[in-house]
Amino acid sequence: MSSLLESIEKEAKRRSYAAMIRCLPSYQGQVEEALDEFHHGSHSFYRANDEYAPHWQGESRGAYELVYWDLRQIETRIYATADDLLHEISREIAQIRRKIEERQ
Repeated sequence: MSSLLESIEKEAKRRSYAAMIRCLPSYQGQVEEALDEFHHGSHSFYRANDEYAPHWQGESRGAYELVYWDLRQIETRIYATADDLLHEISREIAQIRRKIEERQ
């Protein structure tokens, strides 16, 4: 009886892990999609910057430069955070796969 119970528990955990593995790549895809959308938005900003900003002078130029450099710093942090998050998701998927293999 206990071996049947252990077998059922093992199968339940294996299925639970399999469900997690199905969800994590979806989450990974959502992160990549958000990153892509951010990239398109910042690319549009930089394109507009190249067209219009070189002609600005004085106070407006100075204020604009602050916004420009803030965006650059935010962009760097977003890409670093996204890389960390994607790495952690991949690591979690690998860890769950190992757990599934141990349960078989």
